Amino acid sequence: MGDCCILKLETPPKVITFDCYGTLVQWHRAVRQAAHVILNRHMPASPTHDQVVAFADRLRGIAVEHQQRRPFRDYQTVLQASLNLALSEAGHVASTADLRTLLATLSKIDPHPEVPDVLARLRERYRIAIISNTGDDLIAGTVSAIGTPIDFVITAEQAQAYKPDHRLFLYAYAAMGISKDETIHVGMGQFTDLRVCQELGIQSVWIDREGEPLDPAWHPDAVMKDLSGLSDLLLPG
Repeated sequence: MGDCCILKLETPPKVITFDCYGTLVQWHRAVRQAAHVILNRHMPASPTHDQVVAFADRLRGIAVEHQQRRPFRDYQTVLQASLNLALSEAGHVASTADLRTLLATLSKIDPHPEVPDVLARLRERYRIAIISNTGDDLIAGTVSAIGTPIDFVITAEQAQAYKPDHRLFLYAYAAMGISKDETIHVGMGQFTDLRVCQELGIQSVWIDREGEPLDPAWHPDAVMKDLSGLSDLLLPG
């Protein structure tokens, strides 16, 4: 889907909020890197690209499912349960080394190439925040790798709720001392981010890095393939 925009900046936002994994940093690549190492540990021959992609996709899908369960569980517990199930479905038994590999890979993920400069430009006018389905310790190295200072980092651990639960966004706004009408949210996830924006009436920019079909139930105010044009969109004139 190409870039499009119906975003109207009638009142300049106070904070631009971002999803982190996938939107700002190379989440898909990191999960696939971990998946390759883990599968290679269990399989008699090196896994194929298709096997790695399928396993990584399944691992992510299970994690999203586990995040919706009650009671709340911290993200490391979610990752461990997801890894155990994904490997079990593939005919393997997860080891302590597998979890260490996954956590080590996800503890410091490089940003997409355009991200640091775009955030630096936006930060000349706005405060920048991350709202993420993760834990404080796990995201710290990734935030550091982005390089550009982030004014607020709000996690599921802090709110005790994962997106698309409204409580994570509402917690974030309370912590930042703003209302939803004083923000624009930028995210890659349809189920996790666009859904919340649609339900709460938050202006949103969808980053479609994977060329996905857009669910007609959720209507972002702008669509971009990456963050390259975001500063031009949000810094008019």
